[in-house]
Amino acid sequence: MAAHLPPLQVWVQAARPKTLIAGITPVCMGLAMVYSEAAVNWFLAALTLVSACTLQIGTNYVNDLYDFLKGADQPDRIGPPRVMQKGLVTAHQMRCGIAVVFLICMVAGAILVRTSGLFILWLGLFGIGMGILYTAGPWPLAYNGWSDLMVLLFFGILAVAGTVYVQTGQVDIRALIAGISPGLISTGILVVNNLRDIAQDTRSGRQNLIVRFGLRFGRWEYTFCMLGAAVVPFVLYLYAARPVITLLPSVCVLLALPVLWTVWNREGAILNRALAQTAAILLVFCLLFGVGWILGA
Repeated sequence: MAAHLPPLQVWVQAARPKTLIAGITPVCMGLAMVYSEAAVNWFLAALTLVSACTLQIGTNYVNDLYDFLKGADQPDRIGPPRVMQKGLVTAHQMRCGIAVVFLICMVAGAILVRTSGLFILWLGLFGIGMGILYTAGPWPLAYNGWSDLMVLLFFGILAVAGTVYVQTGQVDIRALIAGISPGLISTGILVVNNLRDIAQDTRSGRQNLIVRFGLRFGRWEYTFCMLGAAVVPFVLYLYAARPVITLLPSVCVLLALPVLWTVWNREGAILNRALAQTAAILLVFCLLFGVGWILGA
């Protein structure tokens, strides 16, 4: 490991802490839905957050390792640098890191299984499997156009509904619907990432949706994700007969307008800013959702 950076700093950098908002926000949305109607078990809530974060960190570690081994991370990378690309860890060290993080995820998940049943076991095993297969294996999801669907499911629908299930023992249709919004915004984050990296992904043979269908498709996909996320509160308002205040998170579409302009008119490294702005929109959406859902109880 490179001597000019402390080991802890290297592993924190590899975890991509700025991306963890995508794992934390849907859990918080699920907890807000439970809190509005019943007491929250905060011990289980903490374990759910640990499981979500370690699942995402483990996936990021796998992504760092296999993007490097497959040659996708080149010296001309315009996104944030990766630790394998910079030579800060060896492949063996990264594999050990992956094993440790997923072990923590499984320990937290095992406690949840004891209290919430086998549904959480299968959900957790499926999540870890998809996290590994995201960039590893002979048919990695991120290289074959399936990563967008995976993000929608795991950083949205399953995360919100799974959090509610851990607390209540029930599959809540409202939580499944609510989870579409953070899933779409997180997919938007992925879309901006892929728009930025389209030239490098094309050279490395990474056949994500934007490489397959082009920049215009990616821009329309991002637009759909942001507008779709703003529509979901209206669906909940009608389906669950919620008060008008639950429409509060839909104002995030206004925050998305300048980002949409950037996505439609800019290419390359400048999209790093759009990436950060989309993550900020996700955070604001989560906060407004929680406020609206709790005050509307």
